[in-house]
Amino acid sequence: MEKIKKAIDVKGPAYVHVLSVCPTGWRCATDIAVSIGKMAVETGVFPLYEIENGQYKLNVNPTALKPIKDYLKLQGRFNHLTDATVQQIQERVTKEFEELKKKAGV
Repeated sequence: MEKIKKAIDVKGPAYVHVLSVCPTGWRCATDIAVSIGKMAVETGVFPLYEIENGQYKLNVNPTALKPIKDYLKLQGRFNHLTDATVQQIQERVTKEFEELKKKAGV
């Protein structure tokens, strides 16, 4: 809610990107939906950061990213992925998270 309030108070345009887990579409159990959302952050799939006046700020910086396979295996929508594809996704997420950290000066 703090981020929404901050966006409302901005003079001019503001953009807020929100991840919302969809148990039906993602084919996951409803009782783990919140955990999946948290895992998206912990794996680096959906990093929590903001850009204000061109400055990046990383709001959550896990000491080590959790393996992407732990996130993907909880969702039926990813059952078709091969181990090689999961590895490619892991490499890309890790690379992009490291780039984000550099932009944020972390």
